[in-house]
Amino acid sequence: MIQDQTLADVNEVPVNTARGGRMQVYASPKTVGTTKLIMGSTVLAPGEEVREHLHDYGEEVVLVVRGQGTLHLDGETTRIAKDMLFVAKQGQPHRIVNDGPEELELIFATAPLAPTAASGHREV
Repeated sequence: MIQDQTLADVNEVPVNTARGGRMQVYASPKTVGTTKLIMGSTVLAPGEEVREHLHDYGEEVVLVVRGQGTLHLDGETTRIAKDMLFVAKQGQPHRIVNDGPEELELIFATAPLAPTAASGHREV
């Protein structure tokens, strides 16, 4: 039998707009009791962005599910679009801008977990 905290309905996960776009963290210590990573999604409307930030404790892998935009990663700029994936390594500043005509949807995972939620993500 699956324990209650190992299973989550992603439609019930709260939306956070504090960092840009509509972010939902599906897998975390709070949602399903993860101990090594977090995982979720971000949807950016045209013109929205995920502000520049970095991860002091881990790296982040991001998959573009739909749409297109511009990735600013450690001083370099490149176009991203559906079915592309990128890695922001530990300490690499990164920012994502939806400069396309439709929503940009991203799935992300960050590992390992930082000692506290507040220390896992630092705006630059």
